[in-house]
Amino acid sequence: MPNQKAGAGASARLFDADRVDREVELGPETAKSVGDRQLLWIDLIVSGDPDEIPIPLKWLPFDPAALARAWSSAPSPRLSVHGDYFLARLVVLHADKQRDSPEVLDLAVAKNVVLTAHRKPIKFLADLDNRITADTSLGEIDSGDFASVLLDGLITSYLERTDEILARIDELDGEALRPQSSGDLLSELVALRHRIAATRRALVAHRTVMGAIAGADFELLTSAEAGPRFVGVTERFNAAVDAIDAAREALIGTFDIYMSRTAQRTNDVMKILTITSVLLLPTGAIAGFMSMNTKPPFSNDDPIVFWIVVVLIVAVALVTLVLLRVRRWL
Repeated sequence: MPNQKAGAGASARLFDADRVDREVELGPETAKSVGDRQLLWIDLIVSGDPDEIPIPLKWLPFDPAALARAWSSAPSPRLSVHGDYFLARLVVLHADKQRDSPEVLDLAVAKNVVLTAHRKPIKFLADLDNRITADTSLGEIDSGDFASVLLDGLITSYLERTDEILARIDELDGEALRPQSSGDLLSELVALRHRIAATRRALVAHRTVMGAIAGADFELLTSAEAGPRFVGVTERFNAAVDAIDAAREALIGTFDIYMSRTAQRTNDVMKILTITSVLLLPTGAIAGFMSMNTKPPFSNDDPIVFWIVVVLIVAVALVTLVLLRVRRWL
């Protein structure tokens, strides 16, 4: 790996329990000089080209070869333990032009040092960085605790996305209940169904990672003291899966409402057509009878006969409407 200088794609913040938290310059001795009451968070924006990593990997307390293999592996969640540090690959959903695209977040955790690497800005990392603006006591927690904070932020991002989906489902419920819905509601339901499926696939893919960090062997292998925190993260993960499943069930309910309203509108149209046919049937029969070539018992030349036929047609139509109303068919 070439010896690059720290570039614009690298940033580091040192949390110090005894002094003021501060941004630090990355250098060969930065990670090695971190004390027990300090925590160093390094955030890298990397590309797919290993030669464009913002800092030399040998500056970090991780095996450069292990990092390079992890960053070049398939973009799916995984966890690996390497003696006194562990590596995790996570998947974050990134909203891009009303579509959700997966974004890989690599996490490396060693004693007092946490490294995050990604190709695009990630919202929950920026929110975390903005939230920690004042002097804090984060230097008192270990890197395992801080890793649990990052994992919790990942799950929160999925919960926020689920909340957005549920809010849209509520709006579609209102659209479906209107007598005349605007737009193609069915296409929106289908698009939302695809979004729920994509969100659930991306979330459930982390099940092996979440199960591993909650195990007793993980705490033993990493010498981390954040076991209860990791268990809490796993519980939130299960709650997030339940939430996206609830969103899927809610969408099915919205689809049922839409189909019921569609069937009701179809029945209303058929009822109008049926009533129109019933009203016109006697009219057609009377008009056909009067136009027969056989000689009727009255004169076809008498104008009074025409008005008698009109009155008869109107009377039959009124009687038909009254009968439909009495039967509660109208």
